Amino acid sequence: MNRNQIVGRAIALGAAIFYGFNTTLSRLAYDTGTTPVSLTLFRFLMSAAVMVMLVLILRKSWKLEVTPKLFAICVVGMFATSIGHLGAVNYIPVSLAAIIFYTFPLLVVAYKRIAHREPVTRNELLAFVLAFIGIGIALGPDFHEYDPTGVSLAFIGAIGTTVFILSYERFPPQTDSYVGATWIMLTSILFTLLLIPFGFDLVPPRESVGWVYLGLIAVASVTSFVMSLQAISRIGGAIFALLLNFEPVVILLLAWTIIGETLSPERIAGMALIVFALFLSHWKLPRKKPQSAGPP
Repeated sequence: MNRNQIVGRAIALGAAIFYGFNTTLSRLAYDTGTTPVSLTLFRFLMSAAVMVMLVLILRKSWKLEVTPKLFAICVVGMFATSIGHLGAVNYIPVSLAAIIFYTFPLLVVAYKRIAHREPVTRNELLAFVLAFIGIGIALGPDFHEYDPTGVSLAFIGAIGTTVFILSYERFPPQTDSYVGATWIMLTSILFTLLLIPFGFDLVPPRESVGWVYLGLIAVASVTSFVMSLQAISRIGGAIFALLLNFEPVVILLLAWTIIGETLSPERIAGMALIVFALFLSHWKLPRKKPQSAGPP
């Protein structure tokens, strides 16, 4: 593993941490009266504003050398991820939403294996499965609180993330992550605004603390998104998707420290299994040395 891959994996874990803040803060924001579309639009607006300022300050070129079709697919994936994953927790428990949403690493690997016939090592495949099982044990979804809208949104989020990762992975290597993030955020604003005429009203938080949550969500969104683009360009979509399984661990720790939820032995065991799966993905099986044929 070279230095670029090590840095890429570290960035991916950092993105998972900030995504965990996004999910937890979204749940708190909904409790103050805002709606999924309102949160999504504010998140994109604030993120785009920060990204535009960064591009201007760093004097980067606004040119994005990517085909319109590929860019459109990437934006649709990003929009579906946001409205699906963050919207699902408004209708179903965070644990159930996470279980459904985190089918996307398996979807990414399955697509690559079937469509492109890319090799997946036994350790990587085992790590994906163990991480998914660990999420199930750690989060312990409340299936009795089933809601078709929430479940559908969670699946939309999983598919959207899969589309986003696979499409951005095909961007030219010289694509600047700041410029790419800026254009994707700006275009996603338009997608969100198109929902308003169809009855998706914009509802601001009823409490002042809700605006604080929205501001923190915007900061976490910018950070996690830029880190995601940098990680995908360094290590590829499959490994990036696997490392994002660290997000549920972050969610549980935040729920324990911020919301006051208890960490049961089952949740601790599930978190340990997720961490073990992430380490397993880095291990390489030793190659067998060819046996000497001996003297003739």
